[in-house]
Amino acid sequence: MIVRQQGGLTEFIPSPREKRDGVIRDNALELIANLNARLQRIETELDLPSKEAEAFTEIMKRIQQEETETKRINRKLLDSGVSHSERI
Repeated sequence: MIVRQQGGLTEFIPSPREKRDGVIRDNALELIANLNARLQRIETELDLPSKEAEAFTEIMKRIQQEETETKRINRKLLDSGVSHSERI
């Protein structure tokens, strides 16, 4: 985190690495789900067993539900006035 102070104002600027990590974090689930869908199509075309693919799909659904709930809780905390710096 880059901190810049000017007068009485403190500005927190994400570093390039933090920006990159944020993009990866924000898009990782969609990328994994896309890869899973592609692998399932290949497995279906090759008539391979789908037991593992179905299990992974269920795991992805659970992860996405947990992520949605986490985002909802974070939004609720931010809306109630709890800032990021107070939670650390």
